[in-house]
Amino acid sequence: MKNIIFFAALMLSFIGQAAAQDLSSVDFRLRDIDGKDFSFQKYLAEVREAGEKGAVLISFWAMWCEPCKQEMKAFVPIFEKYKDRNFHLLAINNDNPRSLAKVKAYVRAQKLPYQFLLDPNSEVFKKLNGQSLPYSLMLDQDGRLIEKRTGYFAGDEKEIEEDIIRILE
Repeated sequence: MKNIIFFAALMLSFIGQAAAQDLSSVDFRLRDIDGKDFSFQKYLAEVREAGEKGAVLISFWAMWCEPCKQEMKAFVPIFEKYKDRNFHLLAINNDNPRSLAKVKAYVRAQKLPYQFLLDPNSEVFKKLNGQSLPYSLMLDQDGRLIEKRTGYFAGDEKEIEEDIIRILE
């Protein structure tokens, strides 16, 4: 009986990992920091229409997470360098509903140039197998997972840039 339970738990673990490997059919709907609706599948379709190759970085963060804030600042030069080559960055905030007003003010004050979405109940974070912050997923234009990262240390952005180049070339 213990073997059956272990096997079932192992299989569920693999199913969850497999779901995170391909986001081409995964859809989620959130609001951006200005209150506009966002659909991930519509967004992916726009990325595909914009060019033969495209890269999407989804980065989960929170106001209380200092490594998240450092990572977001480190993304700015990368975003500016590759945005005209069909590179997109979705920063998804996981703060609780009471903190959401601070998020918009912070993003504006820091002049962060990419798109910000709100996931106040961490539903998308959980759906995409997030465990801790910062958590990022690098996808190609078809929604295939290229790389998954948890945590941030100065210099990690070099590896992220290498992933972008690999996808776009």
